[in-house]
Amino acid sequence: MSNRQLEDLMEQQHTKALASALEMSVEEVEQWVINDYPETSDEGLVYGHVVEISDEAPRDLIERLGGTSLNIGPITTGE
Repeated sequence: MSNRQLEDLMEQQHTKALASALEMSVEEVEQWVINDYPETSDEGLVYGHVVEISDEAPRDLIERLGGTSLNIGPITTGE
């Protein structure tokens, strides 16, 4: 497996995990999530995840999620 194939696989797993955590479809994540990153402690431990949703997302989706900037627990990819 090439590095590019491995990166693509890891990205797919991340997108699926994010979709599950947000109770969204993979397609919605791909369309409406504009940024996401882990929150880490000074020791490097992941304690949460910040997700930014596009302002262009459907209003009902933004309302269901509680806004366009979300703080959620750490996501797992099942690895």
